[in-house]
Amino acid sequence: MLEHGNLLYFPPAPGGAGFPIPPEVIAALTGTTQDARAIHKNIAYKPNKDAVSGLVDKSQAGVTRDAMREYSKRALAFMAGILPEYAAQWKVDYASFRSIEERGRKLPLTKRNDLLHVDAFPTRPVFGDMILRCFTNVSPSQQREWLTSDPFPALAEREARNAGLDRYAALPGPDSAKRAAVRVLHGMGLPVVDRSPYDAFMLHFHDWMKANAEYQKNCSKYRFDLPPGSTWLVFTDVVPHAVLGGRLAMEQTVIVSRESLGDRALAPASILERMAGKGLAA
Repeated sequence: MLEHGNLLYFPPAPGGAGFPIPPEVIAALTGTTQDARAIHKNIAYKPNKDAVSGLVDKSQAGVTRDAMREYSKRALAFMAGILPEYAAQWKVDYASFRSIEERGRKLPLTKRNDLLHVDAFPTRPVFGDMILRCFTNVSPSQQREWLTSDPFPALAEREARNAGLDRYAALPGPDSAKRAAVRVLHGMGLPVVDRSPYDAFMLHFHDWMKANAEYQKNCSKYRFDLPPGSTWLVFTDVVPHAVLGGRLAMEQTVIVSRESLGDRALAPASILERMAGKGLAA
């Protein structure tokens, strides 16, 4: 099961077990110019708005949007076909195109992709559900170089309290006046986010892992060189991961309900709630 911390790999299609991407989709995307500033780590496609962000040349928006919409549609159909139990309750999130070479890329520490981390979204809390991502290497010649480490159960046992879990477990719950006020302000259109204690901790943990030199140096490491045309699926909040090199990769994210897991106890929220002795994700 993916929630155990596995990476599900599919060889290049056609002839492999992945899914084909039309050449015109790849051509359209490789012809785009990404905004290289740190505020735009990737070119993002937002299905709920049918819109793209992260482009330098806004005149490319229509072609890029159409290409990313097609990739998103194919990736979602592929994922639903092999993981129907997840698809029954998942929420479709963003797709992205990662066009910039990762090796040597200059980004602020908390945005660096070459440091091991688990994923959390600053503006889109998941409230205990899980981040499943489908990646496809669309480079014609270059491998995507991935590094992973021991999955969340071992990671949390070793590092969660060091990272301040108890402090985040004491944050206000959903019935607090503070969180109620945040929800009201959000409903009025103000840029505030209602985060559960779980989401607040995971956002902090993402940054803490990247900044922790001892963890980055001494944790277990497993390398994957993912060839052109290959696809892989992974819960990126379960598996610590880093990208050491490669460019021209596509990705589709879905938020999988904790209730749909084969073993709900393996969800990061469930693990942290057992450690904290209380609910964290409401």
